[in-house]
Amino acid sequence: MLYMLDTNIISYFAEGELDVISNLEKCVFRGNEIGISVVAYYEVERGLKYVNSSRKLDEFYQFVSQCRILPVTLADMQAASDIYADLRRTGRIIEDSDIFIGASALVNNAILVTNNEEHLGRIKGLRIENWTE
Repeated sequence: MLYMLDTNIISYFAEGELDVISNLEKCVFRGNEIGISVVAYYEVERGLKYVNSSRKLDEFYQFVSQCRILPVTLADMQAASDIYADLRRTGRIIEDSDIFIGASALVNNAILVTNNEEHLGRIKGLRIENWTE
């Protein structure tokens, strides 16, 4: 099974959040694959570069080298367009980056690990786990 990490989960991992680390270790031990959307990659990398944290940036690069990096594909954008239209019709729109990450999880049949259940839970059919609880 592919587990995709949302931006906030990557940040919690980098901060040493014990529940996230424990759940990640269990997930990998059980033979699951860890993936990161290039959108989440961008969000984390830009933040670390902005605060000029070269040590955390090096740790981030080391961590993601062990993960499957998921590119944005045409299928992702088509799914994202469907998600956007559905959310807009219902008046429950969320940020584009969340839509892109959610669409990628749907297209790749992944479970999205996030602490942003309020927003990402609006995406129909998206399987979510929260490793911070």
